[in-house]
Amino acid sequence: KVQHELDEAEERADIAESQVNKLRAKSRDIGTKGLNEE
Repeated sequence: KVQHELDEAEERADIAESQVNKLRAKSRDIGTKGLNEE
C-alpha cells in the first residue's frame, strides 16, 4: 500500500513538473515577444 501511494505521488509530481515547464516556456515566449515589440 505504501509503495502504491509513493508511485502515485511521484506520478503527480511528474505531471506538475511538466505543467510548470510548459508555463515557463509560455512565459518565456511572452517575455521575449514583449521585449521585441518595444
